Amino acid sequence: MDIQSVIGDELEKDIASVWRLKNHSDFAYSDGLDSEKYLRTVLESANDLSSRSYELEACIKDWPSEYHLTPKRSQLLSGFSFDRSLSVLEVGCGCGAITRYLGENFNQVVALEGSINRARLAGERTRDLASVSIVCAPFHRIQFLKKFDVIFCIGVLEYSASFIGGDDPYDAALKMFSDMLTPSGVLVVAIENQFGLKYFGGVREDHLGTRFDGLEGYHRNPGKVRTFGKSELEGRLRKYFPQVSFYYPFPDYKIPDCVISSEFLMSGMAGELVSKTGARDYAGATSFLWDEMSTVFELDRNNMLDVLSNSFLAVAGCNIMKGVSFDQLAIMFSAGRKPAYATQTRVLKRATGGVHVEKRKIGGNFDKESDLLHLSDTNDEWIFSRSVLTQVALRSLNRHCSLAEIFEPCKKWIEFLFQASELINGVSWIDGSHVDSIWGNVYTVDGECKIIDREWVWKGKIRTNVLVIRAIYDFLCRTEVGSPRARSLSTQRGKTIIKDIAETFGVHLEADDFVEFIRLESDISLIVSGASKSSQIFYLRWFLAHRPTRRIFRQIRTSTIDIVSQLRRRFRT
Repeated sequence: MDIQSVIGDELEKDIASVWRLKNHSDFAYSDGLDSEKYLRTVLESANDLSSRSYELEACIKDWPSEYHLTPKRSQLLSGFSFDRSLSVLEVGCGCGAITRYLGENFNQVVALEGSINRARLAGERTRDLASVSIVCAPFHRIQFLKKFDVIFCIGVLEYSASFIGGDDPYDAALKMFSDMLTPSGVLVVAIENQFGLKYFGGVREDHLGTRFDGLEGYHRNPGKVRTFGKSELEGRLRKYFPQVSFYYPFPDYKIPDCVISSEFLMSGMAGELVSKTGARDYAGATSFLWDEMSTVFELDRNNMLDVLSNSFLAVAGCNIMKGVSFDQLAIMFSAGRKPAYATQTRVLKRATGGVHVEKRKIGGNFDKESDLLHLSDTNDEWIFSRSVLTQVALRSLNRHCSLAEIFEPCKKWIEFLFQASELINGVSWIDGSHVDSIWGNVYTVDGECKIIDREWVWKGKIRTNVLVIRAIYDFLCRTEVGSPRARSLSTQRGKTIIKDIAETFGVHLEADDFVEFIRLESDISLIVSGASKSSQIFYLRWFLAHRPTRRIFRQIRTSTIDIVSQLRRRFRT
């Protein structure tokens, strides 16, 4: 691309294929010199720079490196269909995570970044993409010779007051964006919600690292950064863009596991999906003031998930938007898997009515599966009810609930398992296609057990009791943090509480069952994510021996990483 045919200002060629506005004063924004030095080392030595690079993901060591290297960044936009021929401007490209995705999906991308160090890192991330031009310059000081079809403003609008003067720099930025677009152009904005649910739960404001600052109106730190609630953001956008569509990334736009359309979010069907995407505090480890999952269900019941979503993804245009479409009700992505096992799940509306869920592998044919575990595509009808996992998790919030009362919803499931099992030499075995028939995938429909999302096939039979342990272990891991649970669940030895729960639906677990569980679970973890088998065995044994100390150790590890990350941000240069 001839960049001077797009930008009228005088540019100077910098290192790493980056252009620099002449006489531009560098922005001071940074994650810290050590963080950027590490990122440069990773990018310079990487062979796979793609937006879904497993090689880069393996180099994540703290929150800053996760933000720049995780494939989840591109998942924000992966659910959209784009016309490749559209010309693109990215404002505030940072270190190039989103830029990389744009360069893979558009033929012409101009990416602006005010910090020269970050611009150079973005240049390194896109060094093999001829479609991308990185320019170090503030967008409001550039004279563009052409208008753009799409402008991407991902995590940038909230900083407008830092580089645009005037009484309302946020309005000024949106006005500039509208002037930079063609008549049928589209603006894509991702931004945190000032009234995100996680902030009411005690999570610190993403930019400032303090609790409740945004909820109270940013009076403690005026003029630095600010986000908006849905009503204000929509009003600001509609001033210049009559056509506005909202989408909702969960847990937020930074590292989304799913993106949901307004239609689906407000349909009353999204609670089960949203409840499984727990929010994070990027300023360090913290605990919610209340149970996040049950709160999500109450908000869903009252049609309030949109106004309390942690982030917004808004697509805005002056006219009918062309070349940009979201072709499903919702889209979800697998996390923490090797490329061979990566999946994309779409919630789709049938032409004849109803909703179904389609899961497809996206790892590519070049990836080899294990001889022990197979990943299958699936297609299921959407079940408009709560999974067994959700039912028992909600019951467990009652401090006085007995184990029998909590796990009563599991009875149909256990009947189903043993009906599908066979007895061999006195031991009950079940087909390997049921390896993931655990409570999150189990529903009761018209009194019958229904298993969905049967993507995994273990190539061999599994002890039925091992599958019971898997389901209980998954439940305990999902509920080990957050609000206090029933006193009946307070047993500290993991093995004992699992045996006690299993007894409530008539299953007696033996020592050999736990040995086989550890072997199966560590094998699956190694195959799917590449995690160390010895480490997984160690942690499973620790969990079975004493749950609280393992949980405390994990929190200490997380806190240590977050503290280091926080200090780097505080003393950034």
